[in-house]
Amino acid sequence: MSQYRIKIEERYNGEKLYIPQILELKITRGWIQRQRLVWYNIIPGNDISESMEVGYATEADALQAIEDHKNKETILAGKRVKSTTYKYRDWE
Repeated sequence: MSQYRIKIEERYNGEKLYIPQILELKITRGWIQRQRLVWYNIIPGNDISESMEVGYATEADALQAIEDHKNKETILAGKRVKSTTYKYRDWE
């Protein structure tokens, strides 16, 4: 289950930008395995990035970007293999 949030940046001129984000677990390997939670920005085209960000003028647009990302995740989850079975038959 993923967590989402909207980052709100307010400019000095009064303008607000709404940036949709998703929380994911990042694991680094080495002598010691470390885990940390990282907020990634949701980019149009259903990609995520830690450094790039896209701001929306309204909160509704940012919520729509989150919903689009959720829909993409459910479609991809539906295409994963649940189980594999084999059927044997004696061929003569």
